[in-house]
This record gives sequence, C-alpha cells and structure tokens, in this order.
Amino acid sequence: MDVTLEKKLQGFQLVAQEKLQAILCSIPGKKELILEPELIKPLEHVCTASWLKLKGIQRIYKHDAKQRLPRDDDQVHIYMIRSLLGTYQTLLRQLQPLAMQISSESPDLELRAYHIICVPSCYGYFHALLEQAGLCGLVQLHHYNWDFIYLDQGVLSLELPNLYECLYLQGNSSALPAMAQSLRLLQMICGQPAVTLTFGNHSAQLMHLLQALGTVPQPPNPPDFGAWLIMDRDKDYVSTLLTPAIYAGLLLEVFQLRAGEIVVDNANNKIRTQKLHLLQGKTEYATNQGKPSCIRLNSACDEIYGDNRYKHFAQASSLVRAQVKALGLELQKLNDMQLEEMHDYVARKLPKLTELKAKVLRHLNASEIVIQMLGNFRRLQTLEEDILNNVSRKRLLTEIDELLTTDGQRFNTLRLLCLLHLCAGVAPEELQSFARNYCNMFGHRELCVFQQLAQAGLLPVLQPERKTSAKLLSNLPLPKFQQTEFQANANRLKLLTSCADSEQPAAAGSASGHPAIKSCPSFVFNGMYIPLAAQLCSMLLNATSSEQLATKLAMIEGLQVHVGAQASTPKAYAAHLKTASTENADVFPLRLRNLFVFVVGGANYAEIAACDFVSKLTGAQITVASDTLLAGSDLIAAAFNH
Repeated sequence: MDVTLEKKLQGFQLVAQEKLQAILCSIPGKKELILEPELIKPLEHVCTASWLKLKGIQRIYKHDAKQRLPRDDDQVHIYMIRSLLGTYQTLLRQLQPLAMQISSESPDLELRAYHIICVPSCYGYFHALLEQAGLCGLVQLHHYNWDFIYLDQGVLSLELPNLYECLYLQGNSSALPAMAQSLRLLQMICGQPAVTLTFGNHSAQLMHLLQALGTVPQPPNPPDFGAWLIMDRDKDYVSTLLTPAIYAGLLLEVFQLRAGEIVVDNANNKIRTQKLHLLQGKTEYATNQGKPSCIRLNSACDEIYGDNRYKHFAQASSLVRAQVKALGLELQKLNDMQLEEMHDYVARKLPKLTELKAKVLRHLNASEIVIQMLGNFRRLQTLEEDILNNVSRKRLLTEIDELLTTDGQRFNTLRLLCLLHLCAGVAPEELQSFARNYCNMFGHRELCVFQQLAQAGLLPVLQPERKTSAKLLSNLPLPKFQQTEFQANANRLKLLTSCADSEQPAAAGSASGHPAIKSCPSFVFNGMYIPLAAQLCSMLLNATSSEQLATKLAMIEGLQVHVGAQASTPKAYAAHLKTASTENADVFPLRLRNLFVFVVGGANYAEIAACDFVSKLTGAQITVASDTLLAGSDLIAAAFNH
C-alpha cells in the first residue's frame, strides 16, 4: 500500500512515542512525571495524558523551580527538562539535599528513585555536574529527542526555541548532533535525496555529521524528496526582520506561539509586553476581560485558518468578517422554521454551526487585536521599503529614532536598526548615538544587548565613544560604492522586486495598504522582497542542468552541492560533470519535484507561504522544517536572555 508523504511525516509521532515508551518502561515502580512548563505543549503533539498513564505514569505535575515536590518512599520521580545548563543546575540544587538524606545502598540503576530526561540531548558535562552535586548514585540521566513535530501541512518543527541563541549568540554548536539525528531519521523514513544544497557554516556541519553517522539503509520504495535545501538563518535575516503582510505571519507578530498554537490575549501579547509602560496610555485593556483563547495553526483542525493562513491580512480579515455575518444570517433561519424542521436542524446542523461560529469569532477577535496593536502599519511598511532600497539613510535613522521615542517598543525598534545595518550599513557613530538614546529609554543594563546582536552579525560592534571628530564623521555619508553582503547577494539572486531585471513579475500593491496580487513570492512582504528560501527552491525546480544552476549561483559564497558523499560548489560540480564519464548523470532537472527545506535557527511564516506559492506555481511539493517558528521580535528578544 502506498503511503502519502504527509502520512509519513505525521508518522514521526509514532517514532517519538516508541522512544518515550522505551525510557518510561525501563523505569520500574510507581512513577510520577514532573514536566518543565515549556515542554508541555510540544509533548501534547507526541502523546496524551491517558497514553502516559497506560505506560505507568500515575500523576503528572508542572515543575516548580522554587520548590521541590515531596516524594513517598515507594514513588519514582521522573523530571523532563530542556537541555539547558541553567535549568539543569536549578534542578540539581533542588535535589542536592537528598544526597545527605538518602544513602545509595544499591548500585542497581533500576532502583534509583529520581530520573531526569533531558530534551533533546544529555551532554557529557551533565554527568560531571551530577557527580559534583553528590547525586550520582541517586539520579539517573536519560536523553529524549522527539524529532520533527508535524504542525501543519508542509510545516515541521523540532521545537527547540533556544537553538538560535546557542548557535548564533553563544557560538555553541552542541545541539547540532541532535538535529543531525533527526535529519537522519527523516532519511530513513523518506529516503535519501538525489542532491542536497547547503548554504552556511552550520548547514555544512550538519551534512558532515550526517555523513559521519553512516549510510542509511535503502528503503524499498523510491525516495519522497528529489532535493534538500539546508540554509543558515543568518544567510537571510531580512525575511525575518521584515514585517510580513500575510495572515499567519501577522498572528505570530502579535501573539505568543507554543508548539503550533497561539494564545489570543489582548492584555499580554508580544507588542504590549515589549512596549514601554508609560507609552501604553489609555489603550491598555483591563486584564480581566475574559479568558485568553487559543487558535491552533493547523489547517486540518481549523478550516478558517486553513482558508486564510497565506492570504494577505486585509483580505483574510475581510473574509472572516463576512463569515461572521453569513453565520448570523444562517442562525436566524431558526425563527422561520416549523417545529419538525427545527428538531432536524438542531440535531444535525446546529452543533457544527456553533463550533464553526466559535472558531470564526476567535479569528475575528485575533484580527481586531492585530489591527489595534500594529497601529500605523502603512507607515511601517513604507519605512521598511525605503530601508530595503537604501533611500536617504539620514532620514531613515531619524525615523527610527522617532519611533523609539514615540512608540517605545523594546524589540521592534532594534529590529528596524538591524534591518538598516544589513541593507545599508550603520556607522559606529550612528550606533553609539542610537545606543545612548535606547539606554536612556529602557535602562543602561540593556547595553550588552548591542554586543549580542553584533555577535549574531545583526549590528556592527559597539565601540567606545570618541570625542574627536565624532560630529564630523556622523555627518559624512557612507560611500555609495560600498555594498553590504545582503545587497550583493540580493542583486545576484534577484531578491529585491525593485530590480528591473527580476526573473518573476513583482506583486502589485505596495505601502498603500492594498493587498498584493499573488503573482510573485514577494506577495508575503507586499511585493517588496522574495525570501531567499523560496528563490533557491524556484531555482532548483526550474534548473534544466547543473551548468544553468551554477551560472545563477556562481557568485554566491558559502553554497555547496552535495551529491552522494561528495561536496563541492555549484560551479565545480558542473565542471566535474563535463569532464567525467557519461556514467555520472546530471541530477538536474530534478526527476522528483518534491523539496525539503530546513532552516537552521528558526523559520518564519513568510518563508513558508512563499515556498507554498512556488510549489503551486511549479506543480511541486515543498516541506519547510526548522528548529522553531519565530517572528522578527523573537529573533531580537533572544539577545535579551543574557
């Protein structure tokens, strides 16, 4: 029986259940599970509470970092935490008094009363810290990786929100082996692709780790993906820093996302929490205006979301309002019905209509909050478009400073400055001036954030202020011949739709606020910019030969083509095919037009929607996966965790 690709991807849940069952069933006794709060929602995608009880879990608790849960003599406590040093050390401090109370008389590991399951990895130094705490004979360590979680059609996530911070801010690549294991499992389920294109250092490391794990047994069925694309987040920061124009993207800009589910809360959303309290004024809503609702971003569970997820926000919100009116008229028909008709209507149609009405009202509430929170969205998009096209840098800096003073958003104002640095460059003196104003607004404790963003390549290094010739330098514009790396790659790959020789027609509609016509993947940003992932997918699908692909990608540094165990640049691969024997057939054009895209460091809904558009345009199927789904403010917020 042929199994569809979507069914195979949903099958990751069964693999995750088997892994968890192997750990739980290896622990005897009356078991109680204590979960770190951040793991509860992702774990719901793996198993239910009833499934856990069938595996011997008697009670489930939420872990409290401030106090330890009491335990009876015949109970076994199983803690499940993320593989973060701070979280692990906090738990060890809670358990350390037990080393003095209970003597480990039996060396048998099965009789240990405490177990810690680390997600996704249990690092070597975790064992050393356990021994230093004197808990080596009392606590047993396990590691558990749930691999890819199926969030929606064509969307997978590893649900590792701290990975961007580890890789790009701390330079800590210890999480890459767990990601490589997940990608290897994908190869075992869906087969090895004919070619893999990597872009970035972390992507290349992932491929080396995959090769070090050994060859995957060949499945009896042909592979499901013709090619893989693995790219680093820092190779296309712009698609995350720009504000998306689509419905799903703007929902993520305003509301917190927890494993594919957003919390619609007007009193405690992303915009309100980052905004300076003094500037919120009378628009502040009372916190007791009803319980926050949840919307699951899954088209199979929520047809309203499925119909509108990748549409322009203005169009989607209008359709939601129209559905509310249509449902109201439908329910009014009850007044004109006879008694028998009413019985039949109530028994058959009314429950479905009531459920649909509840979903529509949740989306209506969410869209109204988005409109309220974003404020002057037209002005923001005009500013972002000018930044992309490097129009009047001095005016752009003035507008960003003005937004800092009048709007007071902790993350989104920095986000605009980072976008300006990537697209046009920010001089050290300009950064010093902005940092001074920013610290005066939010406190000087935030000064280290600028160093963190510089570490990620989002800003230049903040240097000590020089008194000599500072004013003179600040008035000098940057030379026009200087190009940032983004500008060079954007021009070569034709990512900016303002380019006259763009391969694809630009979407109509701009900062006027009108919906962009879906004639180009740039519709996700109102016709301003094509996400790099979508453009590379389009090139892979449209390439008729390796030589043609190499011509388009020749000037891009960091791109590697992996065919079998060989890795080379696109140009070197095309040259090798010319000189090689006829036995080495060209992998292009792709025989199988299914692509797998993996973004190392977090993907966003603008990229997913653009890839979905490319797939429909080319008749292909594109699956986008990452370690987490994030918005631009989440990227900046990661720098504040230090």
